[in-house]
Parts: sequence; C-alpha cells; structure tokens
Amino acid sequence: MIPVYVAEGSLDAQLVQDLLVGAGIAAHILGPNVASLRVGEPGLGKTRVVVEDGEELVARALIADWETGAPEDEDFDLLDSFPLRDHG
Repeated sequence: MIPVYVAEGSLDAQLVQDLLVGAGIAAHILGPNVASLRVGEPGLGKTRVVVEDGEELVARALIADWETGAPEDEDFDLLDSFPLRDHG
C-alpha cells in the first residue's frame, strides 16, 4: 500500500477516500497510530489515505484535480440539481 494523501483529519481523509473509491480505486484510511513497514514514509503519525501500488499515479492525479478545484462541468449549477426547485 502506498500513501497518496496525508489528511488534516478524519473527515478530510474520508472525502479523499470517497473520491478515489468513486473512481474505482481501492483506497483505505490508516489512522495516526498505524505504523508502516516502509522507512521514511511521509505522514507517519497522521491520518493517511493509501492505495495499491499500481494505482498510485491515477490516485495522485485525481487528488491533485480535487485539491485545485478543477471544475468537472462549468455549466453545472448546484441549485438546478435540486428536484424541488421551481424553475419557472
């Protein structure tokens, strides 16, 4: 397992895990008390999101897009997505 994100807290870690799982990447959250077998691994003592070795690059790219707030659809209007809104 490769750490791809060091979270500020458990909610932050959950958001990233959900992002990755939604893209079909198996992602797991390791708490601050979970040790690693890798020497010098970043984020030891913090909450980390980890993925399988072969999914690291795709996971990092998704996280980078998420962190920069790259819009998926510039025409998307959150208020238009609510079914009870009166559009007339």
